[in-house]
Amino acid sequence: MASTFVIHARRDWTFQLVLLGSRLQLEGWCDGDPNRCSAWVDPTQTPHDVADQLMRQPSCCL
Repeated sequence: MASTFVIHARRDWTFQLVLLGSRLQLEGWCDGDPNRCSAWVDPTQTPHDVADQLMRQPSCCL
């Protein structure tokens, strides 16, 4: 299951929420860049907060 969204202040990034089992993962990618970043979303976090963190410090969760 996946849900895609864009943060209006950063239209060059696209984000996708992915439900993997019982965990929620946020994937993000910048337009024109084939690489995707990802991070786990904890129950206490909002997807927008995690997206902001990924834009500042791109990383990949395993």
